Amino acid sequence: MNAPVLELLVGGVLLGGLYALMAGGLNLIFGVMRVVNFAHGEFLAIGALVTVSLVAGAQAPYWVALIVVPAGAALAGLVLQTFVIRRLADAPLIMSLLATYAVSTVLVNAAILIWGGGYRGLPGVLSGSVRVAGVDVSVARFTAFLVAIGTSLAVWIFLRSTRTGRAIRSVAQAPELAIISGISVERVRNITFALGSAMAGLAGVLMAPTFASDAQLGSRFLIKAFAVIIVGGMGSYPGAIAAAMLLGILEVFGGYAFGQVIGSALLYLVMLAVLLVRPRGLLGVGARI
Repeated sequence: MNAPVLELLVGGVLLGGLYALMAGGLNLIFGVMRVVNFAHGEFLAIGALVTVSLVAGAQAPYWVALIVVPAGAALAGLVLQTFVIRRLADAPLIMSLLATYAVSTVLVNAAILIWGGGYRGLPGVLSGSVRVAGVDVSVARFTAFLVAIGTSLAVWIFLRSTRTGRAIRSVAQAPELAIISGISVERVRNITFALGSAMAGLAGVLMAPTFASDAQLGSRFLIKAFAVIIVGGMGSYPGAIAAAMLLGILEVFGGYAFGQVIGSALLYLVMLAVLLVRPRGLLGVGARI
């Protein structure tokens, strides 16, 4: 394979791993709760900024952020679910969308007050490079991919192989039958929202060493996460992973051929085409999660 093509392919797959983690949490929440969580991106952005503060400011090891930040994001997600989302469980979809958009706006402004409006990063963390498929890849990007795709697959296995995971899938597919079967829908929703939020927080930790982080980081990646789950199929967890890889590769190749702006725009052209031709998405064949 031509060297530049191989480099672009590896770069696209690495980027797709992060998209899969971000979109997987968003899709999990939608699949179970039918909630479009506009605040999901802010969990990523604040996760990245907290990571910078912990590692660069408090001089904590990077692995501490890998544990503390997702745990904090899960707790914050549980609070959001308890005090906002739960009260809108039976309301029209637009209500939860507007509510989470309001929460998103509050979180963005809070982040600006705490960290300012500038960019922050961790350029010295996970420095160096490794050889992957004949291509030199930075340790930070390769580590981010391994953790992101490993977590995404672990959550998928959890959903399919554990009692709690099967309960989550039951609530997603047939909430009325789940209630009759004795499953606590409220407990499942709490677990789901906390897990999805933790995935967004972890994505922020993984992005901190490789992307410049600011209070607006979440909104930029949230739109791409929506593109991923629409292409993969709303509510389809495997579809989100497959679409993330596809769109990551497309963005990298498009950016190389036409420039970064056009490369990013290609994601939304594909999303529009899927909406027009196959609204369920590539793997959205009626089933959820």
